[in-house]
Amino acid sequence: MNRVAFWAGLVAALIGISTAAAAEVPVPQNFGQAMSWYERAAEAGNVEAQFYLGVMYEAGVRGNNDMASATKWYRKAAEQGHVQAQTRLGVLYYQGRGVPADFAEAARWYAKAADGGSPRAQYNLALMYERGQGVPANAAMAASLYEKASDGGTAQARLSLATLYARGEGVKRDPQRALMWLNMAAASGLRVSDAVRQGLLDELSPAQEAEAKRLADERLAKSADPQRPNS
Repeated sequence: MNRVAFWAGLVAALIGISTAAAAEVPVPQNFGQAMSWYERAAEAGNVEAQFYLGVMYEAGVRGNNDMASATKWYRKAAEQGHVQAQTRLGVLYYQGRGVPADFAEAARWYAKAADGGSPRAQYNLALMYERGQGVPANAAMAASLYEKASDGGTAQARLSLATLYARGEGVKRDPQRALMWLNMAAASGLRVSDAVRQGLLDELSPAQEAEAKRLADERLAKSADPQRPNS
């Protein structure tokens, strides 16, 4: 299926066209035409259409990207509880794209998306708690959010947790737990420092090292697939 046909089919679904009727709808000849269908659905209040319309404006489907319009549609979807739109709005406020940079507002939208189960939002909000950006610095809250993001498959959260457990920040210092998270990060494809790993191994017995590996393998089997770095 070509990309235009894909967009057309998705838009047809969003605006409520039945499968049979969709077959009679002309396939749009370009992305701009497909975008017009999204606009119809978005204006009618379809939350998925609002989100994807925001994506298309941000991507610049009609030429240059239009961050003001992207933000408008992300906000409409976010206010209806769309978790991906809430996360994306948090990113825009954090980066100051389409809106003035505002860490507090970024954290507010990340928090909504984190409560909705977004691993990306959980990770990004954890970073803000660790750094004290837009929220009071709180390493314990950061650790809790990193753990949720880790179980959702966010590899960077695993590396951050390894660091917190190695340092005893926000959690009780635990070299074995730190090694477990470091093993999980490495299994997710992240490059980990040999020096850091060796430093942890120097504090552990062979039995503790083996237990850290067992725990990592067990937890990885229960977690979601690794995600790419958040942005």
